[in-house]
Amino acid sequence: MIHRYLIGDNDCKPNAIAFTAAIKAHSSSINATISTHASASGDDCDFESNDISSNNCKKQIELSAKRCEELLQQLCLLYQTCSHDRTLKPTAVTFDLVTRACTQARNVEGVWRVKELRSVVMNEDAVK
Repeated sequence: MIHRYLIGDNDCKPNAIAFTAAIKAHSSSINATISTHASASGDDCDFESNDISSNNCKKQIELSAKRCEELLQQLCLLYQTCSHDRTLKPTAVTFDLVTRACTQARNVEGVWRVKELRSVVMNEDAVK
């Protein structure tokens, strides 16, 4: 869809709302994974455990958090390359969802990258 927009099909124009909805779906998946694992095993996903259930839980959370971060990066790139179109600007909610997803996945580097991206996007508007 993004490809079609970038080659000139304005009917396929993405926006921050659509990206945030996709990020929220992945974030909800993380919450459901944690909740399901907790109710089945009596505890949260143990990132230090080697049992299969915890490993599967951990992998699902990490993949969803990675996808959240990828979607945020795509959105920010679109915002920066499309003349700072306000419909493509990520909101505080978008950044917060991705930060929380990375935190739940214990991805410290991801949290740091989201903070950096947030400051870049927000500072670009302050400079203008």
